[in-house]
Amino acid sequence: MAETSGTTSGTIDATPETVWYWVADGGRLVSWWPRAERAEDVQGGRFTLVLRSSRGVPVRVDWRVSQSRREQLQRWEQELDDTPFAKAMRRSAVELRIEPAEGERSLVTVTVERDLVQRGLTAGMLGRRAARRYANELLTGLRRAATS
Repeated sequence: MAETSGTTSGTIDATPETVWYWVADGGRLVSWWPRAERAEDVQGGRFTLVLRSSRGVPVRVDWRVSQSRREQLQRWEQELDDTPFAKAMRRSAVELRIEPAEGERSLVTVTVERDLVQRGLTAGMLGRRAARRYANELLTGLRRAATS
């Protein structure tokens, strides 16, 4: 199994309260999550994001909130059991840490973690690169939503 992760940090010209508004509710994630078209079945810390794949195919991804500290931390774990993703990943998670920054700004750290089924140096290297890229896309989307 190849454990991969990617982390990025950056400031957002919004207070932690404003950033939290965008991350606390699964229904609002569609506004900034990469390739998200809609959110479904948002209730009790669980939700489904319908994403558009690079080939233009809609893909359903089920998530649950696994950790949450108001205006500080939100962590989602992808529900993989009985999904096509289970063939490629044993675990998938996204974590956002929010800290106050100077003025009315926030420092946001995004970490994407994946434990891949495929083993080997190449899988690990490609997985880390993909995780970093996705973390950057998440931060960019959140920055756009929180400052609009």
